[in-house]
Amino acid sequence: MSLRGKDFRCEIEGDLHDKLRKLAAFRGVDMSALGAEYLEKTIVAEFHAASIFAERVARSGILRKEAGQPDFFEAGKGK
Repeated sequence: MSLRGKDFRCEIEGDLHDKLRKLAAFRGVDMSALGAEYLEKTIVAEFHAASIFAERVARSGILRKEAGQPDFFEAGKGK
């Protein structure tokens, strides 16, 4: 993952590690590359869900940003 982007390391439960190893062997790909692919998909999906929620809350007028607090939609731009 560090060749394409920034490095991120984590530990996963032994059972999940075994399942990931088997999936990678079945697909004939590197286990770390497959894990990175799954992580990327999960992050994109979670961010999408959070952005939809934030839009709906903001549109309803429920969400009020305190002074100095970063905007959800502006926090990730330009990086």
